[in-house]
Amino acid sequence: MKSVVTTVVTAADAAGRFPSQNDLEAVQGNIQRAAARLEAAEKLAAGLDNVTREAGDACFNKYAYLRQPGEAGDSQVKVDKCYRDLGH
Repeated sequence: MKSVVTTVVTAADAAGRFPSQNDLEAVQGNIQRAAARLEAAEKLAAGLDNVTREAGDACFNKYAYLRQPGEAGDSQVKVDKCYRDLGH
């Protein structure tokens, strides 16, 4: 994953120029929002199991045929694997 600094410098270099004031302000703004992004990521990670369970339940409720023999949710083992995959 590229950092915002790498992206700005690479774009300026490709254009044959130094990073502009706007480029540097974008980097600064990105760095200032880092704490908020980290907090959001932590909240999402903490609720991942609940979100995964709700998404899986919604799929199985909307597509009831998935519980029929031979389908993705015909056994608890397969259902658990579906939830695992949704979590990824």
